[in-house]
Amino acid sequence: MEGARPPSRSRQRHAAEERGWITSRQSRPAKKQVGGLISTRTKVSDAMYILEVVSGPLDGKTWPFDREITIGRDDTVAAACITLDRYVSRRHAHIRALEDELVLTDLASRNGTKVGGESVNGGAKLALGDRFQIGRTTLRVRRVD
Repeated sequence: MEGARPPSRSRQRHAAEERGWITSRQSRPAKKQVGGLISTRTKVSDAMYILEVVSGPLDGKTWPFDREITIGRDDTVAAACITLDRYVSRRHAHIRALEDELVLTDLASRNGTKVGGESVNGGAKLALGDRFQIGRTTLRVRRVD
């Protein structure tokens, strides 16, 4: 049929919810408008961890997160955006909190990710307070006080 428009996203979502393919909107994280882009962000009051820049161009900058966070240079794909470090890839690394440990994964970045001076291949366990390097920026993860 010529000129027919595809169903809107809301109609597609509704149909998918009816079929049980996805859950309702109430279970999705809250979204926040950031510079014209909509992104999911964790409020500090809901966060369990803080990602903190220890040294580098954004020294002292922090990002709260609950279970996981992506680090990179592009705020459309990374919740922890380090725009001033040109050695950081768009999607550089990912931190995931498991039951009793943190896992740092390098996302095939050009300049790599280091923990204790050693390059991360695959995933590396992180203890709270361990310092790691992404580009020329040194970061650490700590619990919310």
